Amino acid sequence: MNHKSFVFFDCECANTFDGIGKICSLGYVICDDDLNVIESEDVIMNPECEFDWYLLSPKNECHLAYSKDYFRTKPNFEGYYKSIKKLFTTGNRYIAGFSVSNDVGFVNSACERYNLPFMQFRAFDVEKILEQEKGEKAKLKVWAEKLGVNVAKFQSHKSVDDAMMTMLCLKKLCHEKGISVEEIMTQNKGLFVSSEQMLIQAEERAYKREMTEKIKRLYGKTSPMPKHKYLKGMNIELNGKLLSDVDYAFELAKQIYDCGGTLHERLSGNGLIVFEEMPAKELTEKLAKRKLTAVTAEQLEAKMHGENI
Repeated sequence: MNHKSFVFFDCECANTFDGIGKICSLGYVICDDDLNVIESEDVIMNPECEFDWYLLSPKNECHLAYSKDYFRTKPNFEGYYKSIKKLFTTGNRYIAGFSVSNDVGFVNSACERYNLPFMQFRAFDVEKILEQEKGEKAKLKVWAEKLGVNVAKFQSHKSVDDAMMTMLCLKKLCHEKGISVEEIMTQNKGLFVSSEQMLIQAEERAYKREMTEKIKRLYGKTSPMPKHKYLKGMNIELNGKLLSDVDYAFELAKQIYDCGGTLHERLSGNGLIVFEEMPAKELTEKLAKRKLTAVTAEQLEAKMHGENI
């Protein structure tokens, strides 16, 4: 028989500043087909960055399991790279975690930080299957308690303990449904997250941040020599929904500048608020009391081409 193994893992980070998690521990549990534990370890590493003070505060429920000094004594991610890659890419193995897209993203970020080849693997999200089957959302430890797992010996946000609780939650669910872990994963293939997917999402987030910064650099600025004067003297704010399409918002922001208008992040009065679609009458009336006029992006573009709005 061709036996499979199952790896449950969890990462903790020293900080997630700039949207990038710097791993300080990676805990894992390796199990057989019946989810009997074969091996488990908490891999502690030096994140080579500052720690978010909040994560080391005893009052914080996300308090890290080890001291800052202890993390500093360990090798960095590069020192563990080969063994972690082997853990995730050994053949005939399923990978899983709780809210696992975050952890897959953290591994990608670590590879990028140390200029190491990305690890190509996919992981099953236990959080999603529990939400799907039970129709509610909960944190890992709460799920464990709901499913009858004895959590007394586990410390939340200790990577290996979180990995173990994740495994036990899935084991309980499989027992309830009377199916194997392989069956539940095979029946729910859409709950796998690949490292490639997370790379694409990270690139999209980085691009969005870059474009948002370009828009922000235009706030409060008025062109001394505008190409056109259709918006001269006008103060303009782009609605949040409109800003979510960063490419279109940036083009609109440049046109406002070129037409002599001044873009603002937030207007308190006297100006135009630009929406994707005209808002409800109730909102337009509230804006009017503050001497703000609601217009659509289409109307603003017409104005920038010399048409009246």
